[in-house]
Amino acid sequence: MAVLLLIDDHPLVHVALEAALPHSPVPLTLISVATAAEAREVLSTRAVDLIILDVSLADSNGLEVLRRIKAHDEQQKVLIYSAQQDQHAIRTAMAAGAAGYIVKSQTMAQLLSAILAVLGGHLAFPPLAEPEEASSLLTAKEQQILSLLARGFSNLQIAGQLHISNKTVSTHKKNILDKTGARSVVELAEIWKAQQ
Repeated sequence: MAVLLLIDDHPLVHVALEAALPHSPVPLTLISVATAAEAREVLSTRAVDLIILDVSLADSNGLEVLRRIKAHDEQQKVLIYSAQQDQHAIRTAMAAGAAGYIVKSQTMAQLLSAILAVLGGHLAFPPLAEPEEASSLLTAKEQQILSLLARGFSNLQIAGQLHISNKTVSTHKKNILDKTGARSVVELAEIWKAQQ
């Protein structure tokens, strides 16, 4: 019997997954916790076959939790189950060692299918656009600003270097964030590095 550890602070997710488990062709046991701290307690006392991890936890960032889990045991299978469906979040989870990524808008049957795939040694990620596609959405000026942001320049420094107003830089930065799906300058820097 495979043991699953669900780390998600939404009780309905636990209830829905528990209800879906009887439809599995293999027996599955579910342990559910709401925080990374509770997960650490469970993992210190027992082994689990698969961790199902939400990216947005009340006490920590799920991707950071994923990195810590993989640093402790790189063989541990982790499936990300998140409301975030942007390409950058999926790529970041993939790079951090997740075995799959399911968006919460998908059905429980799809989640169960991904769980079984990962338990069977397969990856379960949605199809991704090529990284070049995201960068090709950016104008030449946005690419230039992205490059400077990634190298740590502030909006004011970029404005001075490119001889444009601070407001223009802010507008370009907002457009870059919207087009790439990134949520911070740190994520923009990761996108820029991936393009190099």
